[in-house]
Amino acid sequence: MEPIYDEKVKRIIEMLKFKTRDEVAAELKYKSWKSLDMYMRRKNFTFDSQQGQYFPRKNRVQKPDPKSYAPTKVASIITAFEAEGIDPRMVARQEGFTDHREMAEYMKTKGYEWNIHKNNYVKTVGRVDVPVSVSQPETEPINPPVPAPVIQPTSGEIPEGLEEYLPFLRYLYENRDELYQLLTGTRDDGIIPRYALPGEVRTKAIYMSEVIAKLAGEFSKEKKVALKEVMEGALVEYLMKYGFKREVETLLRNQ
Repeated sequence: MEPIYDEKVKRIIEMLKFKTRDEVAAELKYKSWKSLDMYMRRKNFTFDSQQGQYFPRKNRVQKPDPKSYAPTKVASIITAFEAEGIDPRMVARQEGFTDHREMAEYMKTKGYEWNIHKNNYVKTVGRVDVPVSVSQPETEPINPPVPAPVIQPTSGEIPEGLEEYLPFLRYLYENRDELYQLLTGTRDDGIIPRYALPGEVRTKAIYMSEVIAKLAGEFSKEKKVALKEVMEGALVEYLMKYGFKREVETLLRNQ
């Protein structure tokens, strides 16, 4: 069963970023957190006591420890904040950032956001939009985006005017994983594509921006992928995207 991200579930997930489960249950008029937990279980979510948040049940077994699948630098930042009373500015300096704002922007690009209740960064869940920008890791109020309204027919009938869009909506839903990847520019599975290319290996000197060269080196080290594979993979995907798809596919088939 797939997790159901209805409006109430999204609201609960957002509230838990700033409040405890007991506080959320009381605000939503539940008798106790157990009633809230029962509702989320029906939606195929389970509660992670360490992170103080609900996660899709199917993902909990695959990802028991957030730091085990986080990038090296992200895991280092999260670990640093596990120390009591740690100064965000000190963490930022230790990790090579100018200040804590730059560190927050970096974490946002990696799919992590500041959780006031946990006093640490957590993986963004239940969201399709770009994570909210956190200007300071301190306990400043953050205004979450207002979710788009969802049309919920009460009689099982399709609202007038939506029939023609159903095939397209069904197609988007069936390809939602690829769509998320396209919108965010990242892959949640952490798989780096590798291409076995034919031909002899030759040295080719090229000039590039120092910033890009530094990022490529950092990526190679963090993902444990040889710099040669990084550059070859980048060129393969660039050529396929901008007019040489057929030629590259022929090359790969004839290796």
